[in-house]
Amino acid sequence: MSRVDEIAGELRKRIAAGVLRSGDPVPSTRAIMRDHNVAMATASRVLARLQQEGLVESTPGRGTVVCAPDGADPAVLTTDGVVGVAVGIADAESLAGVSMRRLAAALGIPTMAVYRYVPSRDDLEAAMLDHVLREMVLPSASGSWRADLEGVARALWQVMVRHPWFAGALSMTRPAALASAMPMSERMLACLTEAVGDPIQAFTDYLGLLHFIRGVGLTLEPELADLAETGLTNDEWVDTRIGDLKRVAPGDRFPHLHRIIEIGYPYDADVLFESGLRRFLDGLSADDGGG
Repeated sequence: MSRVDEIAGELRKRIAAGVLRSGDPVPSTRAIMRDHNVAMATASRVLARLQQEGLVESTPGRGTVVCAPDGADPAVLTTDGVVGVAVGIADAESLAGVSMRRLAAALGIPTMAVYRYVPSRDDLEAAMLDHVLREMVLPSASGSWRADLEGVARALWQVMVRHPWFAGALSMTRPAALASAMPMSERMLACLTEAVGDPIQAFTDYLGLLHFIRGVGLTLEPELADLAETGLTNDEWVDTRIGDLKRVAPGDRFPHLHRIIEIGYPYDADVLFESGLRRFLDGLSADDGGG
């Protein structure tokens, strides 16, 4: 039995026994990682498995919660309800898996009826982004621009971890006008303006930080897809390619690359995020003379 099967089975039993009831929050990705000592990809697959089985669903402001049991009244067909179902499909399968036909099937309505709630695919994706951003809880202001900026960045990263498709749907050059993104953006800009003074430089740094977080986030969905297809984690897959890597990066020509190949690098998106965020903040602190 795989770790995904084992952990999903444990949560399934808790739901069946009524320990976790309809509307109760289920353990988050990070909580599953901590409690079961598993990688982020494994924890994400556990929640995706339960969503596919119709046991849990993603809800704005609360994260992933237990669904109403079979036989309960179906959810009222509203725009937010339809979008929530689309988010669940994207979490469990991928953003590409959210077609109007697939969404209609999940809702039990004709395909054309979906358009009553979301006029187009672009509108649906924008609504999905808005839906999950409403989950984000900004930390209370601490009086330190660095601590506050770090807290907001981590809150955004957690949205991406819970919804691996999110980064790919987020445009940096032609962003959707999302009311739910404004509190996050305003808080980031307030912190950065305090740090650097000039509003143009603050906005440049704001975009730079978003690009960084989104860049790491873009690795989440493909890695889950590759894991599902191959059954291998990133590290396990690299292990099968060590010979090829050593051949193209011999030690006499590429000593630093070769050394890393020999040592082995434990790839972890959370580590990349934390390291990059710390160095970004260190750079701002150096310019600010503290923070």
